[in-house]
Parts: sequence; structure tokens; C-alpha cells
Amino acid sequence: MSATVSTTSSTSPSGISFSGLGSGLDIQGIVSQLVSVEGKPQQQLLTNQQANLNLTLSSLGQLKSGLASVQTATDALQNLDTFRSRTVSVANTAMLTAAAIPGTSLGTYQVEVDQLATAQKQASVGFASSSATVGSGSLAFTSGGTTFSVNVAATDTLSNIRDNINSATGNVGVQASIVNVDNGSGGTVSKLVITALNTGSANAVSITATDSDGNNTDTSGLSILASNNLTQISAAQDSIIKIDGMQVTSSSNSVTSAITGLTLNLNQAQVGATTAVTIGNDTSPVTNALQNLVTQFNAYQQTYGSLTSYDTATNQAGALLGDATANSTNRALRSLLGANFTTGSTSIQNLADIGLQVDSKGVMSLDTTKLQSALTTDPNAVKTLLTDPTHGLAAKVDTALTPYLQFSGVFDSRTQSINSQLQSITQQQTALQARLTQYQASLMAQFTAMDSYVSQMNSSLSFLAKLN
Repeated sequence: MSATVSTTSSTSPSGISFSGLGSGLDIQGIVSQLVSVEGKPQQQLLTNQQANLNLTLSSLGQLKSGLASVQTATDALQNLDTFRSRTVSVANTAMLTAAAIPGTSLGTYQVEVDQLATAQKQASVGFASSSATVGSGSLAFTSGGTTFSVNVAATDTLSNIRDNINSATGNVGVQASIVNVDNGSGGTVSKLVITALNTGSANAVSITATDSDGNNTDTSGLSILASNNLTQISAAQDSIIKIDGMQVTSSSNSVTSAITGLTLNLNQAQVGATTAVTIGNDTSPVTNALQNLVTQFNAYQQTYGSLTSYDTATNQAGALLGDATANSTNRALRSLLGANFTTGSTSIQNLADIGLQVDSKGVMSLDTTKLQSALTTDPNAVKTLLTDPTHGLAAKVDTALTPYLQFSGVFDSRTQSINSQLQSITQQQTALQARLTQYQASLMAQFTAMDSYVSQMNSSLSFLAKLN
């Protein structure tokens, strides 16, 4: 009679469990395999569902982003300045340059510059040095309708007076400096120079003195810095120009008030000479906006193509193949791009008439030569086609895409639905794991009980073997 060599010892003195000692079986391994077999099919199903939903969610996000970029590009066509930008050409730029804001009236003007605006500059008599004192009292400065005062102490030097003028409260139009010049005898003298910061006769600087010696106009003491005792280096004068023979006076060499929206920057006076200033349409913003639309549409179309294609070589389908949202938005766009628009023109009625086309593969292109021809021939029809608030391209694209792209629109609703499904899968995975944990515990209990029984049987057999 053979004897079983296995012995039973399910728990060590330390309290650690050793399963299978009675039966000789790897109970832990067997239970793990049984739990894995039980849970793997459902876990794999949930994992696959989760992966597919995440792929769909990501793909819808890509598609929405592409469509939003197309919508933004068409909306940019409605920018007020897109069709109102201006070019300005000047025949004689040595005389002047010019710039125009969007919406400036078109036209050509003959401009003559007779006089440039200048800022007044005055200089004092010469002093021994910048450290020389002048007198005491106060100086009042008036320029451009603004007046400020500077107090002068008996100990203030010419440099102190200069600095106090420049830092005086309320001084917004006067700059003081010291210039050291030859005195005619081999030495130098220091002169206080007063310069108006702004050009024009209205900005001339008037200086009055309140001299502590009691005489405010003589050449002794502080009154020596009054205007009547200064030498004028340059006069304050306005610019004078003629536009189509009509005179315009300005305090500045940047004339902005003569023609609404047009700035004339005067460079040089040329009395008796005129130069042509021409304001025309600037078509580059329209061209750039349409080029951007081409770029955004082609990027979207590439995304759509990759997400809805089927690769016969690999039998791999795009994540959104057959997707109703993807297909309906694409059909709506393609239909709009090939439709006729109400423009009031017989020659410009669709996008192809202005050089914007989509080929059979869905690739958009812009013929800039054709666009320029349309903008030259009938700019209003081009503008209507693209920007009419009811019948224009931008409006129709908004009408087609807004239900999909808006807050709580189709894309948001689908995203919410997918996220709810993902949340449900997570809950199912948690529940599955809990069930498998219970299943594992149940199996361990059963196998441990079996192992204990086998151990007892082996002990009995061993005892009987000894009796024999």
C-alpha cells in the first residue's frame, strides 16, 4: 500500500497562510487563472468600447475644430475694414508722404507745400558759465494756452534754472537747455536756450519775469530771461499747404484735418510746385482673407477625409466613416461653395466668378488674377457675395454651421453623450472588479477547504500505513 508524502500545514507559526500544502496543488495560481478566465471577456469588451468611444470623441473634436476654423475664416470677411482699406500714392515723396484710414473717400488731389511748421527757439545772452547766478524772483511761461511758473532763488545757477524749468509742474510744452558757444575773444559763454516742444504759432513760448529788483523788463537781474531780452533763433510758424488750390493752415507738419481720413506728412516746402496724392482701394485684405479661407478649408477637408476614409489595403476604417454629423456638415459646406448668390450682378454670382474654386477632390484654390479682375470690375458685387448679412457667403456658412458648433449644439450634445457612456463603462469596470474580487475570495475559500480535507485524508492514510 503506497503512502502519500504530502503533509498538512495550512498556517505557519507566524500566521502566514500556505495554500496547497495538503493537496500539493498551486491553489493561488489555479484561482488566479479561473478569475482571469471569468473576467477577461467582459473586461475586454468594456476596454474595446472605451477605446472606440475615446477615438470617436477625439475625432469629433478634430472635426469641430476644423469646422470652427472655416467659420472663423468666413466671419473675417465681414470685418468692416476688409473692403474699406485704402492705398495712397504720392508722386513727389520728397515733398510729402500720406496715409489713409479705411473708408477714406477715393480720389486724387493736387497738393502744394508752401511752408513747413516750425517750433520756436529762443536764446539768452551769454553768461560766464552754467554755474553763474542770474537773479531772483519768478518766471512765468506760456505756450499753447498753458502757463506754469518757476521760482528762482538768488543762489540758483543757470543749470539750476534749466533743471527747474524742465521739471516744473504743468510744463508740457517747453524744453530748456544750455549751449556753450564762442564769445569772440577765444573763450566761451553759456546761453540758456528755450525751445517749444510743439510746432505752430499757437505754441510760441512767452516768458515774463517777476524780478526781485523791482524792474521786470530790464537786462539786469532775472528779467534778463524775459522774452523781450531773448534772441529768437527760429520762429513759431504754422504749415501752409494748398489742396487743389485751396489753402490749409496747420500747427503741425502732420496735417490730419484737411481731408477726412487722410494724413499728409509734410517733408519739404516747394512753393509753386504741386504733387498728386491718389487714394485708391487696397484689395490685399480681401485677398489675404480669402487665402486664409483656402488654408482653413483645405485643413478641414484633409481632417474630414482622414476621419471618414476606408483603406482597402489594410481594411482600416476612419473613426467617423458613415458618421451622420461629419457627412451632413461636409455636404452643407460643399453645397454652399458651389451655389449661386444674390449679388445684383450678372457676371459675379458665385465663388468661381471671383476665383475661388473647389476641385473634385475637395481641394480649394484661389485664382488671385481672377479675384483682382472682379474687384476692379465690380467691387460691390464681390462684397455682397461675401458679406451680405442675409445672402452672403459668411452669413450662409454661419447659418449652416452654427447649429453644430454653438454651445449645446450637435457637437456638444454628442460629446456629452459619449462622456456619459464612458462614465457608465468606468462604473461597469469598477463593478466587474468588485465581483471578481468576491469570486476570487469564494474560490480561495473552496480550494482551501478542499486542501484541508485532502490533508486530513493523507494523515489518515499515513496512520493506517503505519498500522500495516
